[in-house]
Parts: sequence; structure tokens; C-alpha cells
Amino acid sequence: MSTNLIDTYVSEVGRRLPRNIRRDIEAEIRSILQDMLEERSQKIGKPVDEEMTLEVLKAYGAPEKVAATYQGERYLIGPRLYPIFTLVLRIVLVVLGVLAAIGLGVALSHTLGNPQTAIEIVLKAVANFIGSILTALGNMVLIFAILEWALFRAGTQVAFKGLPNEKPWDPRSLVKISPSNQVKMGETIVEIVGCFIAIVLFNFYPQVFGFGIGPGGSWYVGTGNFTVIPLLSDAFFHFVPYLTLIWVLTIILDIILLRTGHWNALTRLSLIGLRIVNIVIAAAMLGVPSLLAITAASLTPALGSADAAQTLMTVLSLAVRVALWLSIFGNTVEIIRTVSRLATQDIIPQFSGKS
Repeated sequence: MSTNLIDTYVSEVGRRLPRNIRRDIEAEIRSILQDMLEERSQKIGKPVDEEMTLEVLKAYGAPEKVAATYQGERYLIGPRLYPIFTLVLRIVLVVLGVLAAIGLGVALSHTLGNPQTAIEIVLKAVANFIGSILTALGNMVLIFAILEWALFRAGTQVAFKGLPNEKPWDPRSLVKISPSNQVKMGETIVEIVGCFIAIVLFNFYPQVFGFGIGPGGSWYVGTGNFTVIPLLSDAFFHFVPYLTLIWVLTIILDIILLRTGHWNALTRLSLIGLRIVNIVIAAAMLGVPSLLAITAASLTPALGSADAAQTLMTVLSLAVRVALWLSIFGNTVEIIRTVSRLATQDIIPQFSGKS
């Protein structure tokens, strides 16, 4: 048990350190702890046991404080998050690039034989793309700056009336941390970014989900200054406030998980609650006649064929329903898995306050 405690403690320190120095520091800390245990064992004349290990770990300090002693200067986006930041930024840039290319291609397809108009469309598309990149970059930096702050503040408590500013660290809490309870930082951050992007797009830029008709009947996808045919219906946007609430609560839960570094009963139950609400919303959306605002008639001028427009509408409608059913299935699986972990792992004491 003492070896498992040391391994867990070292892992808790290591996950708060930059990846490029993590392994060396973990080895150093493990060696120091083993020397401390050996010295204490010889001093009191008894073999190393769990109680002695807990005393050594408590004397050595809380993992977040030990990790802080190895940290360098503070960053807006530090070494721990920067690789994930660049990965997410690349994904966002690729998505923006693909959308811009599709819109540009559709617009240029209707300007054949008119080079001047084509040049104007290209220049405007480039300007819009640069603006989108700058907006995305600003939002990404803001999100990761908040995450960096949350991670650096891990282990501290906000001062509320009647509550202590900081809870004393108890190494016995390491017994309750298992690999399946540890938070996966990369996946959690990607989920936060995805929820933030969804909140921004659906609440502030809903025109992105639509088709536009420019001068001379040219079509484009996304934002623009000319006639826009929305892709999503008013029935869909009726659900946006509820979806936004779920996204906000998911972000809050993920930030809490990043700060604590592991799952407990309360966060598991919160996840189950969010998944249940997701299922209810998806089921309600399935009961709506159509979540799409476009029709075969509105697509016919762009496709040039009523049959092709009807076929596309059938495919789009089916895709929406399949996506909703997949959402229900995925959330159900996640609920079952979370309930199973609640039932089989010793994390209930963390929720009840018992040790």
C-alpha cells in the first residue's frame, strides 16, 4: 500500500508539471520520499508501513504546492497548456479554412466569365477569413488564460463566509484516487473549447448556419451582407437557451475537474445530471417536425433540379435525426458507465464527507 501511495502522490505532482520535465522531477521526488522513509524507518526501528508513509507525505507537502516549487515564471498560457492550445487552434483553423473554401467555391461557381466580380469575391473572402482567424485566436487565448489561472489556483479555496480559505491537505485522500478517477486534461480542455465555441456561434453568430445569395444570384455559405436563407429553423433555436445552459454547466464542471484533478461522487453525479438533461433535450428535438429551415423549394435554384433538392433535403433530415439518436445513445452509455464507477469505486466517502 505504501508503494501505491507514493506512486499516486508522485503522479499527482507530475500531472501539474510541464511534460518536458515531468519524468525527471517524478524520479527525483520518488527517490527523496524513499530516502525519507528509509531514514525514518531506521530512526524509530520499525519497518515502513502505511502510517509512516502518510506521515512522510504530509511532511513533504500537498502535491500542488510541491509542483509549484518546480514552476518557472507565470504565463498567460503556460508550458502545460501550450501544446493543447496549439492543437486546438490548428483544429479551429482547419475548420474555418474548410468553411471559407466551401463558401468561396460556391460563390466563384456563379461568377464564371466575370473575372472582376471573381476577384472582388476572393478579396472579400480573404478579408473575412482573416477576421475570423483573429476572432477565433482572441477567444482561444481568453479561454486558455482562464484555464491557466484555474490550474495554477488548483488546491485553493475561494473565501466564503463561514468556510476556511484553504483546506489542510490530508495524504489519506490519495487512497481514494485511482487511474480511472483521474481527469484527462486534454479531453477536458477540448470539451471546454467546444462548448465555448458552440455558445458563441449559436447565440451570437447564428447567421453562420445559412446560405446567402449575392449579386447576380451567386450563392455562398455562412455570413454575408446579402439575402440569407437560414439552415436551422426557429424550432431549433427554441432549444438554444437550454443547450446554452448545458454548455455553461459543462464548462463549470470541467473547470472544477481541472482544479481538483480527479473525479469524486459529487462530480460524477453532476455529470449524470447533465447527461440526463441532454437526453431529454435530444428527445424533445426528435419530436419537432423539422429542425431545418431550408426546403426543397429554396434549394432548387441553387442545385438547378427539384429532384436533387428533394434528395438533399431527405439526406439532411435523416442526418439530423441520426445525430440526435446517436446523442441519446452516447449519453445513455456515459450514464451507465458513470453509475458503474459510482457503484464499484470508493468515491462515495468523498461525497459524504467521511474518511
